[in-house]
Amino acid sequence: MRKISTHGNYWNSFLRLCRGTALLCFAFVAWTGATFAQTPSPAASGSAQKSPEGFTTGWGFGTKLEGSSSSDGMVMDVATGVGYNFTNHFGVDLGMPYYFIGTPASIKHKNPNAVSGNGIGSVGADLKWNYPGKTLNYASTVHLGAPTGDEKKGLSVGHATCNWSNHFEHGWGNFTPFVDGGVGNTIQDTRFFHRPYTTFGYNASFEAGTEVDAGPFSLTASAYDITPWGTQVMFSKVFRCGSGAKCASTGTSTNRKGYTQTSVQSGGADLTRDNGFNAGIEVKPNRYFDLEAAYSRSVPLQLNIFSFGIAVDIGALLRHGPH
Repeated sequence: MRKISTHGNYWNSFLRLCRGTALLCFAFVAWTGATFAQTPSPAASGSAQKSPEGFTTGWGFGTKLEGSSSSDGMVMDVATGVGYNFTNHFGVDLGMPYYFIGTPASIKHKNPNAVSGNGIGSVGADLKWNYPGKTLNYASTVHLGAPTGDEKKGLSVGHATCNWSNHFEHGWGNFTPFVDGGVGNTIQDTRFFHRPYTTFGYNASFEAGTEVDAGPFSLTASAYDITPWGTQVMFSKVFRCGSGAKCASTGTSTNRKGYTQTSVQSGGADLTRDNGFNAGIEVKPNRYFDLEAAYSRSVPLQLNIFSFGIAVDIGALLRHGPH
């Protein structure tokens, strides 16, 4: 990772661009929210993302309940989002999650004051591009996060975050191999793993696998790797510091599972390094609903994670009705 670290100036410039773009994005969606309420249009989700034409232009609105459960805790959120696709290839989304955190009895037994907390997470905006092709489909997203969540509950890192992800895929019949890669200053949750902690620090993420389509069912199998560099800070979602105390790390930690014992810790790249494999199934009975179930195994954490997701495309439901 030495080559990456030598480009710190370029990354800092990218982060400054992210912050400026975030302000413009938040202002645009807020200013046009009243217009959307009167003119609902197709959402760019599900099959729309895989259509030969790309995104469906216009407004979209949807909500999703998703979460993960493991021996280190349960993390669920309800996210509501609004978006606008300017063209078949470019769109903007704005969303806000509300978290429900469950602390396992094993953590509470060691420290009765270590309780979890529900609350609003980081308000986020996505700038998204989609370029389907006969040879290769490419999609890219810049995710911008505002520190609106409570740091003591692990729902925010106290800083603006920026992540750039890229997705490449090519279909052979019902099989669609894919490769994902991205960089950012926080580790993002995925459909396979809602982490019992939040991080702040530079990292690169990779995932490769294949998807198998079988009518309304879709199966996914993949392997992932997260490679951080530089100083990392970890905020626990399942171990909260006292209400009157300031949440801050003390010294440098090398305990990869420290989020089960302390609220905030900092350390080197190994503190948040992660890799493992995923398996999931997605069921889309109609154009309005999307159901997901998944299993993930984190090798460094020695953790088995079971996840679910229920998404509703409210915009499409309002336009076309329940039939």
